[in-house]
This record gives sequence, C-alpha cells and structure tokens, in this order.
Amino acid sequence: MKTFAVLATALAIGAMSAGAGAAPTPVPGGANQVSAISGTVGQTIFNGVLRINVSNVRAATPDEIAKFLPNPTQKVLAFSVLLRNGTTSNFIDLVEYTFADKDDISVDVPTADYSHANLNIQQGAAQRQDGVFAVDKDFVPTKLIVKCVTCGAKTAFRTVRISIPNPPQ
Repeated sequence: MKTFAVLATALAIGAMSAGAGAAPTPVPGGANQVSAISGTVGQTIFNGVLRINVSNVRAATPDEIAKFLPNPTQKVLAFSVLLRNGTTSNFIDLVEYTFADKDDISVDVPTADYSHANLNIQQGAAQRQDGVFAVDKDFVPTKLIVKCVTCGAKTAFRTVRISIPNPPQ
C-alpha cells in the first residue's frame, strides 16, 4: 500500500511539472507560411532569377476607378512592379501577385488586371507591370506575395514576400 501511495504521488508531481512549462504549439498554415525572400515596398530584391522592385501599392486614381467600375462594396487598389531579368536567357514565365491583410486574408490579382502578364524579358532587360484591381472596402493589404506560376521545380525562382508599411486604406 505504501508503494502504491509513493507511486501515485510521483506520477501526480510528474504530470504537474510536465504541463507547467510547456509552450503551446503554434497552429500551422496561413499566408505567412509561404517560404519566401522578404523585403519591403521600394526595395529591389533578387530572388535568383529576377530583380523585383515593388515601387508602390496605393489607392487607385479616379480615372483608374472609372475604367474598372467596381461594385458598391468594393474599392480599387493599384500597384507598380519593375522586373529585371538577372539570368543569361529570356524570362518567359507567368508572375502572379497575391495581396494579404493583417489576418492573412488573401486576394489574388487576376492576370487580366495587370499589364504585360505574358512576360518575355530578355537577358539584362526589364519590364514594368502595373495593376489595378478591386477588393472589399474593408481590405487593407499588409503584404504582397510575388510568385511564378509556370516556373518548374528546377528553376532558381524563389517566391518574394513584400511588406507594405503604409498600406492604402
């Protein structure tokens, strides 16, 4: 009986100490889980293939809004990106843009909503892509993810995550 009491006490102490200092495991997933090179608006980031500079993310001008015709629950945002080919061959792949807010709610920009979606950037040359797209009125982007949709596994292209320090409201 004494052995049983000692064993029960040891088990109880062990159970209490095991749970006391353990930190909770974070829940995996979300927009921040993309393996990417990080930067901020205005920085030029080389991702192994392209030098990427997101020069601005802003509220669209009245002329841009008039061409887009959003519905009453939407607002229109605009962005500009300069892509410079850093390889020895033409870059002919499809780059896509995904904006995410502080809660990791994401919005993919349709390729029809930005210029020069079908890229063909010669060695050492550059191409500007300007986009105008609609989002819900309460969406405030805090990051932009730049990814290559058509790049194969053997390419050196790495996804880029751009922080937007002063997001358009």
